Amino acid sequence: MEKLKKAILVYNPKSGNANTILSNFDLITTKLLEKGITLTLYSISWDYDLLTEILKNEKYDILILSGGDGTLSRCLSELYSKNIEFPEVAIFPTGTSNDFAKALKIEENIENWIEKITDKTAKYVDFGLINGKTVFLSSYAGGLFTKISYNTDKTLKKTFGKVAYYINGLGELTNIKTFDLDIVLDGNETIKEKAILYAILNGKSVGGFENVIDEASMNDGFMDILIVKSIENPLDIPKIIIDLMNSNLTNNDYIRTLQAKKCEIKKVSEEIDVSIDGEEGENMDVTIEFISGKLKVFC
Repeated sequence: MEKLKKAILVYNPKSGNANTILSNFDLITTKLLEKGITLTLYSISWDYDLLTEILKNEKYDILILSGGDGTLSRCLSELYSKNIEFPEVAIFPTGTSNDFAKALKIEENIENWIEKITDKTAKYVDFGLINGKTVFLSSYAGGLFTKISYNTDKTLKKTFGKVAYYINGLGELTNIKTFDLDIVLDGNETIKEKAILYAILNGKSVGGFENVIDEASMNDGFMDILIVKSIENPLDIPKIIIDLMNSNLTNNDYIRTLQAKKCEIKKVSEEIDVSIDGEEGENMDVTIEFISGKLKVFC
């Protein structure tokens, strides 16, 4: 008999659609076992988390991560910080914010998620690394709208999904803050802008907007940097949002896009909000680099 593969499914009971995992656990287990894969279920508790100890002491071929972008990046950060080699990763996007899964074209269908594991081959995907230790998969952002992802009521997000973010974001349009952005690209090119938003992207999607940077790739080793400059006329804001949604950035004078393998962002002297894969971050000096050839994802 061929040796069985081992998978561990990590799910966050507090994420947007965690009940999807529990109500379909028999389906997941059966489908995987038909392909020679045994399954262990692991529920995350941030007060009592032994995931790194489990993966340090027991070999798993496949790590299935269920939740939103924040849950995924936190799990991988823990493994990276403990120098634990990543198993091949499968994603069950059950959170409210699933930009990473969208960028990988992972559908909102549990049978499709299972088929990715049973019928597809895992491929290398880039990830971002903050100050040499914190992993992010989708975005690192500061300024306008970045607070929405972690400041929107969880019940509202579960009920209304993406719409909740947009409803909560309307209030920010009445209080736009301009700040001095100072970024050094690949150690030699300095970018200084009066800005209202910056975002370091891995792929095309961020904050519910899809195809923000149409030519962005998730396996070229480069980060895509989006800067929205200070807006002199508030009446121009709707056009910026429309251009973001329609991937029409090259025709908007307020928007600047850049590429780099590594960047240094100086702490912004003004008070701004920062998000890391939709979770609250800190306004501080950061060095961000993109890592290739270490993370394989079924997609």
